[in-house]
Parts: sequence; C-alpha cells; structure tokens
Amino acid sequence: MVSVDLQDEYFHIPILKLHRKYLRFVVGSQHYQFAVLPFGLTSAPRVFTKVMAVVAAELRRRGIAVFPFLDDWLIKAKTPELVRRHLQSTTQLLFDLGFSINVPKSHLSPLNASCS
Repeated sequence: MVSVDLQDEYFHIPILKLHRKYLRFVVGSQHYQFAVLPFGLTSAPRVFTKVMAVVAAELRRRGIAVFPFLDDWLIKAKTPELVRRHLQSTTQLLFDLGFSINVPKSHLSPLNASCS
C-alpha cells in the first residue's frame, strides 16, 4: 500500500461566482471574497468529500482500491508492482484534475501491510 497526501486540496474547488458574495470579509478598508473553497468554512470538509467521492468512484471503476479521507488517500493492491501502477494512474488523474501531491507527507513507496 501507499498513501497520498493532497496539497492545498480545498483551494482546487472553485466557488460559483454567484455564491462568492457569501464568502466576503474585510481587512482594514479592503474587501475580499473567496474564489475557492476556504479552509475555515464549517461545511468545507463535507463539500470536499462530496467532490472527491466522484474521483474515488472513477478510480474504483478502473479497479483501483482507494480509500480517501479528506486529503489523505490510501491505495492498496496485492503486489508492490500493482500498487505502483495504481499509484501512477491515481496521481495522473489527480494531476489532470489540477491537484498536486504533498510529497513530504506522502508515502509513495509500497509498504507491506501483512501482519505476522
């Protein structure tokens, strides 16, 4: 198995332009509004999970055993070589969707999860 940590994951989820007015704040005399899903929004984890469920479903349709939890994803397979291939397919799809991997927080070399 391997683990993949997504970097700045919420910032890849755009907010509909019509709804950005609900995500405004003021600093001094400057007005700002979020164009992407803000980290501190209480509904952000649910929104992100719903969006990423579609990505996970596509990977599972391709035969990849993926277990997402917010920005941390576990990928498992029967052999290290198969894990590497599934990792390649997963990261390629994530990159194609505009996501990036937080390499220092990920474990990208297959680990044996068997219990002795």
